[in-house]
Amino acid sequence: MAQIKWTHYAFLDLKNIFDYIAKDSKKYAFHQTKKLQEKTKIH
Repeated sequence: MAQIKWTHYAFLDLKNIFDYIAKDSKKYAFHQTKKLQEKTKIH
């Protein structure tokens, strides 16, 4: 698996994804964004 160096804007996008999903469920938003981080090994 390749390592990805996320830019500041990518982190903001991830936060925006979390915020959007969290409108319905903060717990689900946390799990989904955590999965994304783990699968891409954010550094």
